[in-house]
Amino acid sequence: MEQDILADRDPKWHHFAKLIGAVSWPAGKYLANEMIAHRFLDWERVIVLVDSDKLVGFCAIVKEDIVKASGYSPFIGYVFVDEAYRGQHLSQRLVTIAEDQLTQVGFLKAYIVTKHIGLYEKLGYQQIDTSIDQMGRKMRILEKELV
Repeated sequence: MEQDILADRDPKWHHFAKLIGAVSWPAGKYLANEMIAHRFLDWERVIVLVDSDKLVGFCAIVKEDIVKASGYSPFIGYVFVDEAYRGQHLSQRLVTIAEDQLTQVGFLKAYIVTKHIGLYEKLGYQQIDTSIDQMGRKMRILEKELV
C-alpha cells in the first residue's frame, strides 16, 4: 500500500479529488469540491492511501473543519477508510502521517472533530470541548500535543 501527501496544485490533485468525491461518505464529496475549487492554504494537505491504483483511504490537514470559528487549529479531518479495508488500523495510519506533516510545518498541537468515542483516544487525543457543527450536530473536539 502506498501513501501520497498532496498539496494544492500537485499534478495528482484533481485525479484524487475525483476519487474522493466518489466515495460512499458524503463528506468525501465536500472535500473533493474544496479541492477542485483550490480552497487550501499553503500548508494544508490531503493524504491518500492507495492499493494498486485503488483509493483505500484519505484524510486532510486543514485550518478549519466542520466546526467553524472554534478557536482551534489545525485540524486533522475527513478521515475515511474504504469499507473493504476497515479493521486494518488504516485510520490510525492516516492520522499519524497527518501528525508528522503538521509537526514538519511547525505546529505543536492537532485537533480532531468527531462523534466517535475511543477511536482517536487510542492515539493520545483527549476531549477538550464540544461544539455544534455546520449540520447542527453536537461534536466533540479532541486535542493532542505533537511534541
